[in-house]
Order: sequence, then C-alpha cells, then structure tokens
Amino acid sequence: MVFAHWLDPDVYVDAPLVGWYIEGPGKKILADTGGGDPATLTAPGLMPYKREKHQAVENALAGIGVKCEEIDVVIATHLHWEHCAGNRLFPNAKIIVQEDELRSARAPLPIQYGYLQELIENVNYTVISGDMEIDKGVRTILAPGHTYGLQGVLVEAKEARYLIASDSICLFESLEHDPPLISGVYVDLKIYYETLEKIRKLSAYILPGHDFKVFERELYT
Repeated sequence: MVFAHWLDPDVYVDAPLVGWYIEGPGKKILADTGGGDPATLTAPGLMPYKREKHQAVENALAGIGVKCEEIDVVIATHLHWEHCAGNRLFPNAKIIVQEDELRSARAPLPIQYGYLQELIENVNYTVISGDMEIDKGVRTILAPGHTYGLQGVLVEAKEARYLIASDSICLFESLEHDPPLISGVYVDLKIYYETLEKIRKLSAYILPGHDFKVFERELYT
C-alpha cells in the first residue's frame, strides 16, 4: 500500500482522488482538481483509474450550483497528476503553487512518475513560497516531504479548524500511529518528519488525501 509506509505493502485498495470546494467570505476556492479524464491519461503508474461522469470536477461543482468560471482560486497542493489534471478548467482562477513544487515538477527525477508534463505546462500559475493567507480563514501551509513543494490548506471554519493535508497524510489510519505513517512516496525523510511535527502543532482536524472516510460528512463547517 503506497499510501502508508510499512502498512500492508502487498495490499491493493481502491482510493479516491479528492478535490475540496471552500467557500470563504470573499472567494470561491478549490483545493486540487482531480485526475482528469481516464481515457486521455497514459503514463507509468497511473492505472487502473476510473471515474464516473458525475465525479468529474466540473460536474461535481455543477451539482452544488457552482460554475468553473466562478472559481476565484485553485490551490494546487502539489502537481502529481491525480491532484492537478483539472487545473485548466478554471479560466478566471489564480492557480496557486509552491515555487519548489513547480521547479521539481518541471524537472523531475526519473523515478518521479507522478508528474505529467502535459498537465503541468501551459498553465498560468501564481507562484508562492511558504505559508500564505489566501482568504480570511484560508491559508496555505508548506508541508514538504511527499514532494518538495507540497502544501496543505488550513481552513478556520465556524465549528472547527481543518487541515486539508493532501498526501502528507493519505489515510486516517496513518493518524493511529505516533508519529503518523508517511506516504510510501517521498523525496526527503527528514523534512517529511519536520512537516508532521508542523502539522501536529496546528491542532487541526486532519483531512487526508486519499481516504473514502472524508465523504462520510457532506459538509465540514
């Protein structure tokens, strides 16, 4: 299982590709845009991957009454294919990415098959470096380790503080360990464990990157 190092390495599981819609006081925000059309993606390590029509990011948004052109900001937690394939669907949005992430994605090492150049190039990015406030109560949190420029999204909601952790923490099961189990895909163990300590200090409710249990609640308020 690539989502949690040391956890059942020979077990294959179904896992969701998750995008988050955040409605702040001033902006309509997306954190990640999913894996795109399975019929058009061909690269090592991508398959099997399937998606129902209603699960496409544009259709999921339409289901809650939001049009792609209404999105003000897309936060790319990182540029692995399953998190960024829909970025071009949002013509009026700032596409926010960390500087270290974009640099790594454009010149990946041979083993880093998660980056697909056709999804990364020809996108008008807003490049940042470090933590940054995006809207009142919405902040990016630099969280490297899985990739050099992964960023989570910290949301101060009415009832709780949430961290969209992306692939820094892939599964709720990872949180049952101390420290949490890291992803089996990583670029630097030292900075990964520093990230886990940074996340702990946020005292936020963690929303993992690839766990079906996040859908047990329709809204996080």
